Amino acid sequence: MQAPLITLMTSSETTESYEVSFNVLSHIHLLVLRGANFVFEGEYKQFFVKYDEPSYIKNLKLEILAQVASSSNIEEIANELSEYVTDVNAKIAKKAIECFGTIVLRLPTMAKNVIIQMRNFLGLQISYVTTETLKVLKNVLRKYPAFIDDFEPFINPKLQ
Repeated sequence: MQAPLITLMTSSETTESYEVSFNVLSHIHLLVLRGANFVFEGEYKQFFVKYDEPSYIKNLKLEILAQVASSSNIEEIANELSEYVTDVNAKIAKKAIECFGTIVLRLPTMAKNVIIQMRNFLGLQISYVTTETLKVLKNVLRKYPAFIDDFEPFINPKLQ
């Protein structure tokens, strides 16, 4: 199941047939949401966003990336998502931050590393990045209140 879907997705990307890519990605997205994320866990690089793809393809790829993240590939996925946070398209940047939140809530063992990465986004001084990061952190810190101390400098800047 994995190999034909990945092949169809990548071959349609080279022929500029984004409709086929979108359909295949939609099927993959449904599979990973239904619990088959382990099937595509090793092929996570196929879901990295390309600069010339339409935003609807990028959006779907980001959602899939958040679902196929695991302890074995989280570092590379987090690095890739971090690149998208500074994308010129604000919607893609926001979606990348939202994906960090999805990953943290799915993988509690990776929470510390991902939360530290998200804390770095607050220092970027980009308004929509800061806003989206705070929205995601609100949900994350509700689930993991022990990490609130990591954000003390942002909460009470006078204490520095």
